[in-house]
Amino acid sequence: MLCLFSLSEASNLAKIYLNEGLEAVGRELEKELANKDFWAEELKGKDVSLGYYDEESTIIVTNKTEKTFKVFRYQDGKLTQEFDQKNTLTGLMGDKEIEGDLKTPIGFYELGKKFTPPTTYYGHYAFATTYPNLLDRVQGKTGGGIWIHGYPLDGSRLDEYKTRGCIALYNDVLKEFTKLIENRKEVFAMTEEKEVVRANTDEIAALLASLFAWKHSWTISDTKTYLSFYDEEDFRRFDKKKFNEFAAMKRAIFSKNERKTIKFSKISISPYPNIKNEKLFRISFYEDYYAPSYQFRGNKLLYVKLKNGKMQIIAEQ
Repeated sequence: MLCLFSLSEASNLAKIYLNEGLEAVGRELEKELANKDFWAEELKGKDVSLGYYDEESTIIVTNKTEKTFKVFRYQDGKLTQEFDQKNTLTGLMGDKEIEGDLKTPIGFYELGKKFTPPTTYYGHYAFATTYPNLLDRVQGKTGGGIWIHGYPLDGSRLDEYKTRGCIALYNDVLKEFTKLIENRKEVFAMTEEKEVVRANTDEIAALLASLFAWKHSWTISDTKTYLSFYDEEDFRRFDKKKFNEFAAMKRAIFSKNERKTIKFSKISISPYPNIKNEKLFRISFYEDYYAPSYQFRGNKLLYVKLKNGKMQIIAEQ
């Protein structure tokens, strides 16, 4: 629960409301949400090393070099480690690029529900990841079927080649893991190679402030400010449109100067492991958008770089 204003500030808002109306109050609130200092204060005492989440979330972290598999629970700003398994089997080292390269992808993915695999080679059951995600697809990566699964029930030997990029846990360990996460709503899988990718309060505060500044510029059709939040060189939309084509489309839409209402909720910001060790993040949220010509309610997804304290969007859906 955000506490935006003190008693005196609330009194000032009341005066603004009486003198200028509700929309003027909304503008003041938007200014505060686009203020990094506000978010830095709001995040005090919260552990955001694995990201910021509005809802209770579970994050699985697999390190391919250390062969570790850890599970963390994030709730109300607290991060608790619940599971730590060593000697985890993954695919080959390096980031997955093409189908059949036998590599476990490096990145951040959602985890699906438990399912029964087509053969007992993968153990009693498995969990599918969302590889390739949006960023993978716009970068041209191929392949799929990256699972967390068990060992062959007939005792066949597994190695880093035979996993074909999946993450394999001993069957008794998989059962423990399943009991832990089976009924949880938001479960994510993060795979790293060597470097431990973590976030800090300053980064998350900067991203939250940027997110709301981007939203405000979108709301008021401030094209120049809106487009300044996109990486002109690396940006790709979900349909692989590059920045220039995307920008032209947005200029045409913004030129209508339609009255818009945009609300964000259920925000999550996660550090995104990558082979270049760049400061990348995955941002997701629920968007409630209304304009006379278009309405949308649904999940929104951004992949961003953090440059000079400001988010730069490199992929969007």
